[in-house]
Amino acid sequence: MFFKEQINPKNLRITLETLINIRWIAVIGQFFTVSFVYYILKFQFPYFETLILVFLSVLVNIFLELNKSKFITINNYYATISIFYDLIQLILLLFMTGGLSNPFSILIIVPTTISVTYLSRGSSQFIVICSIIFSTVISFYHMPLPTPQGGNLNLPKFYEFGVWLSLTIGIIFLGNYAYQLGRDNRVRVGALNKLEEELTNEKVVNSVGGMAAAAVHELATPLATISLVGKELQKQLKNNKSTKDDINLLINQASRCSSILKDIAERKQQDQFISKVSPKELINEIIFSLENKLNKEITVVNKSFNERLKMSKKTEISYALRNFIENAIKFSKTKINIEINQQKKKTIITIDDDGIGFDENIISRLGQPYVSSEKVKKNDQGMGLGIFISKNLLERCSAKVTFHNKENAGAIIQIEWTNSQLANL
Repeated sequence: MFFKEQINPKNLRITLETLINIRWIAVIGQFFTVSFVYYILKFQFPYFETLILVFLSVLVNIFLELNKSKFITINNYYATISIFYDLIQLILLLFMTGGLSNPFSILIIVPTTISVTYLSRGSSQFIVICSIIFSTVISFYHMPLPTPQGGNLNLPKFYEFGVWLSLTIGIIFLGNYAYQLGRDNRVRVGALNKLEEELTNEKVVNSVGGMAAAAVHELATPLATISLVGKELQKQLKNNKSTKDDINLLINQASRCSSILKDIAERKQQDQFISKVSPKELINEIIFSLENKLNKEITVVNKSFNERLKMSKKTEISYALRNFIENAIKFSKTKINIEINQQKKKTIITIDDDGIGFDENIISRLGQPYVSSEKVKKNDQGMGLGIFISKNLLERCSAKVTFHNKENAGAIIQIEWTNSQLANL
């Protein structure tokens, strides 16, 4: 069946506890409503049969409560079954209480709204279609709703048709609206998860230097001991030709290890010393790190009025700028221009290329997750997620990011800070 598809666990926001709580609210509302209408308003409908349906939902919820520790989150298949059960139970209640002449028939919209918010498209369509079919059936076939005066509540057929039509339109309209909101939210959650994952990976890479420095400190003493013991053995066994070469090799390799660790320690200290650099130095460092990917001409133009201003080598800034430059390399034809302009009050970094540029239809929405240019979709080279991650990282660092197209051809990305913001990063 088509509703067996799975949702990405990172984007699946519904939990078993959520479904249980929604059902408890429905059960309490159903019990008090049917009891009030039967005992206070004196409507003579099959009260005890409706209580059986309500009690059935109570049993289902008790069973789920006892087992919810096994299923903190549930997959699309089981969530669909749960919501489908709620729909069936509601339809049976309406069947026994007047069908669409029952004013509570509007509640048919609730299961569909929940499904399109939480479930996959196929499952949502399944619930929506079933809701429309079931509401159509109970508009023709339902038990009468006796009134306190002794007769049945019979509404004009055109009125019942109007109720059915309004329900159908409501199911489709609200369902589509809720689906769009739910889909956008799931996409955004997935993109934010990706952002955090990429940022964490970048920080892990940067932390390797710190771990290397710790290793230098921890290994210094054992290596010194090895060298000392090796030299003592060299003195004691200097006439022993069978071990002389091995001892010399041991001493040389220990000395080599010490030299390597010393270089690592000095490099780490140097990195800490230059944690703040000029924008030009940071751009050049990023370009150097992309040396293996460089198959096009990159020109860096420095138009800085205030070159003394330094910027932090924060992971977020380095990662975002690298991502933008990689995109420019990927989509350009032959060359990329990077302009650094440090003025009295602001600093602007502009990255432009001679590629196809941004699609005019989506340029205003660039920076939203999974918004990709139609011009590159055919080759599966959409860059929506990468731009979303980079834009959000820079905005976290007080930058303003804008996207433009060149007059002839090519894309322009402009990153702007006020100098006061840049100095305080």
